[in-house]
Amino acid sequence: MPTNVKTYDGTGDPEDHLKIFQATAKIKRWVMPTGCHMFNSTLIGSARVWFDKLLPESIDNYEMLRKEFLGNYSQQKKYIKDPVEIHHIKQREGESTEAFMERFKEESMHVSGAPKCMRISGFMHGITNPILIKKLNDNIPKSVDEMMNVTTAFLKGEVAATNQSKKKVSPTWKHHETSHGPNFDKRIDFKSHHKSSRRQNQFTPLTKTPKGILAMETVKFKAPPPMTGPMENRNKNKFCEFHDD
Repeated sequence: MPTNVKTYDGTGDPEDHLKIFQATAKIKRWVMPTGCHMFNSTLIGSARVWFDKLLPESIDNYEMLRKEFLGNYSQQKKYIKDPVEIHHIKQREGESTEAFMERFKEESMHVSGAPKCMRISGFMHGITNPILIKKLNDNIPKSVDEMMNVTTAFLKGEVAATNQSKKKVSPTWKHHETSHGPNFDKRIDFKSHHKSSRRQNQFTPLTKTPKGILAMETVKFKAPPPMTGPMENRNKNKFCEFHDD
C-alpha cells in the first residue's frame, strides 16, 4: 500500500479517504477485485467492524462497496456551511477559552465565503470571558491571526498570573518560625495569623443585584430551569425576579 493512503477508523471525512485511495488505484492500475481488497485493508477500528458485519456476497463490485461506505459514514462528511453559521459557534458551558479557540478554528474552516470581519466578530461573540471580551473590544483586531495572537497572549498571561500568585502565598506561621527560631511565642503568632486570615476573607460587597448580573450582555449565564411543582405547595413568602413569579 502506498504511504500516501492512510487508514480510516470511521472518524474522518469518508470522501477524503476515498479520493486519495481512488487516485492511487488509478495510478497503480489495480483491477476491480484488487481495488476492493486493497480498500478493505485500509479500514481499522469501527470501520473494520462495519465491514466485517456486511452480509456475505452482498458486495459485487467496488462501486457497491463505495456506496455502502459513504452511506454508512455520511454523518462524518464535511459540509460547506453558510457564512452566518459562524455566529452559531459558541463557547460551551465548562469549556475553556483555549479549547473553544481551537474548536472555533476547526469549525470555521468549513464556513465558505465568510469575510475576516465576520470571523472576528463571530469569535468575539462566541467567547464568555468578560476580561478577554473587553480587551478585544477596546482594540478590535485587524485580522484573524492578530485576534488569535492576542487571545493566546491573554491566556498565557492568566496562567503566569495564577502561578505567580501561588508562589506569593506562604503560611504566616512558617515565616515567623524561620525568623524567630524554635523559641518564639506561638500564641502571639497564631493571633497574627488569625487576623491576617480575617482580613483576607473581607470581600468587596456586590453593587449589582442577581437580576442585574443575569441581564449583563458581556457575561453569559445558563438560564435557570423553569419553576415546577404545584402552586399550592410553593412558598408564598419567596419571589423569583428571573421568572417573575
